[in-house]
Amino acid sequence: MKLGRVLILADESSDWIVAGLRQLERIALAIDEFAVDNKETGPIEVCVFWRPDLDPSVRWLPSHPRLTHVAFTTQPDGKPYDLAVSTRLFLYRKSVEKLLSEGRGSARPIFSSDRIPDFPDVQKHVPPREGAWEQIASAGQIEDIERRFLRHSGKSQDGLVSRYLNRPVSRTITRFLLPTQVTPDGWTWLIFPIPVIAALIMARGTYWSFVWGLILFQVFSILDGCDGEIARAKFLESERGRRLDDLFDVLSNILLVLGVGAGLRHAHSQFGGVYLFEGILAATLIAVSEWYLAAGTPAAPTLTPESHSLHKTLYPRHRALVERSGLLMFGENFASLLIQLTKRDMAVLFFVLLAIIGMPSLILHLVLVVTAVSLGLALKARLL
Repeated sequence: MKLGRVLILADESSDWIVAGLRQLERIALAIDEFAVDNKETGPIEVCVFWRPDLDPSVRWLPSHPRLTHVAFTTQPDGKPYDLAVSTRLFLYRKSVEKLLSEGRGSARPIFSSDRIPDFPDVQKHVPPREGAWEQIASAGQIEDIERRFLRHSGKSQDGLVSRYLNRPVSRTITRFLLPTQVTPDGWTWLIFPIPVIAALIMARGTYWSFVWGLILFQVFSILDGCDGEIARAKFLESERGRRLDDLFDVLSNILLVLGVGAGLRHAHSQFGGVYLFEGILAATLIAVSEWYLAAGTPAAPTLTPESHSLHKTLYPRHRALVERSGLLMFGENFASLLIQLTKRDMAVLFFVLLAIIGMPSLILHLVLVVTAVSLGLALKARLL
């Protein structure tokens, strides 16, 4: 599906900031995203046609650094356009292809220099579609549109706790962060002291130190979702950001078991050294397991959305592990349940409950067993 020429009808709504971006900029970024995903060899020609009665001093063209596959002009050249939209159309991510596939972008003679369509003429050809795009009739609708948009900002890999507890909270926080200059990487760095403080609190070894320390880890788990939500809302995803987020997630897991181990050492004079050793061993296995998974496997996994429903619930580094480790011999439902129960979001909330009932030592035992099994499966997947 090719897209060579786009007409954008621009008015005062071009400056409306929705989910952290001005409307004209978001449409341009969505077109650029389509060009990248569609492997377009040349830039897409984008004509920004401003409403004639609009003061020239308020007219502008997008200059976002990610706009690498579009070329702007403000004067129609008489040739038809493949797609015509207005700046009152709020586009969700990956929605341009859907616009084209539904026939919204047919090259019609009406989209030519001798007869530029009015806003209503364009808007009536793109009725709202849930989760893909919405029409913004007035600035008063922006807050509701942002809420609906952020409801679609989660990841397919989210566990049950993330989906029904963490995300609703993180999305509310993200709404207030989007109009600011906070970047995804900046947010990742900003919240990382939380698990450090939480581990130091747990190291005191009292009942309440375990409870409050693990509550802080749950808070970190919630806030950790904001960086990805910001990135997806503002077209700021990057491999560097993904690696930084993964690194801090691993470090937080290591800090958690070290904090529990150090706390149990102070809480139990007789077996304190054993608990501390168990915490260090669990931290080491976490580091080795994550490094091994990040290193990849020699053969690419063959799980695809068409061949297996688990594809979307797994991160790429876990797909080969699940496929080649033998987990699927117990059935897809078992593998899916096991994956959900061992996801980080589920684990952290469960650890809070264990601390509340006075069983923090069980956290170390569970982490040690699960991490050892995970590493064993990864080794098996690599050797097969």
